[in-house]
Amino acid sequence: MFPNYLRIVWKILVAFLFVPTLLMGQSSPTLEKIKKTKTLTVSVNEFYDPFYIENPNEEFPGLDVELAQEYAKFLDVDLKIIPLRTFDQHARMLEKGDSQIAMAGISSSINRFRDVYFTDPYLISTPSALVNRTALPPEPEGQIVTVQLFRNLNDLTNITGISYSVLANSSNHQFLREAFPKAQVFSYFTNEAALNELKKNNVNAFVADSFYIQALLQKDSSLRANYLPILGVVQEDHISMAIAKRDIEFLYNLNFFIKELKRTGKIQQLINKYFKSNKWVKKE
Repeated sequence: MFPNYLRIVWKILVAFLFVPTLLMGQSSPTLEKIKKTKTLTVSVNEFYDPFYIENPNEEFPGLDVELAQEYAKFLDVDLKIIPLRTFDQHARMLEKGDSQIAMAGISSSINRFRDVYFTDPYLISTPSALVNRTALPPEPEGQIVTVQLFRNLNDLTNITGISYSVLANSSNHQFLREAFPKAQVFSYFTNEAALNELKKNNVNAFVADSFYIQALLQKDSSLRANYLPILGVVQEDHISMAIAKRDIEFLYNLNFFIKELKRTGKIQQLINKYFKSNKWVKKE
């Protein structure tokens, strides 16, 4: 005979093992609406290329748009894309039922979890930076440097006098406040404004997520001449899809879809397509 506490543990384990099966037997109001209207509505980030690209080059609509296209194909429905600007706008659209998914390069967080449910991450990012090379100590003369001195943002901890620009109220902003409490950190309403402060030499470093920095380097490779990209991992930022907080079956369905995209290599193909190549960059 099992002791009482072991029987309790066993019942809990069995319950968790059968959660997916039970969920699959339930209907999803969201999936029913999508199939009834024959349309999947997805909100994307209007100002976050290459996740979404306005007036894109042919065959390069953006990483999140391609993910949405894959899911619409999986459901055998049409796709409607709605570009939005802020997380609050995405959350309100989901809550009102005007969209079913937000695919906007969104980093999940405890605060945002109050408003939406998040899927498993489809990308893992980290706070990264472009740093003015003149703000960094010179490499030792006459030596062959075999180790990169500045691999991630934590390597800047002991460098005095560096000031930072960042998108206000973002996960990167929160990281800077915690990791560099004594540093000068200036926040702005857009990443573009924060980057311009670096270009105008008003700050020494621009901080954003690693995918944003990689995209900047694809759009303008000349940035490397004046700015050192620091892309090493300091913390995991989970880029996830968001849905309204009322449909667990739909969440389970999306999580399975994401796992399949990872298993088949589709996610890695999209990473290579948009962050290892500049073919998506529009010619001016």
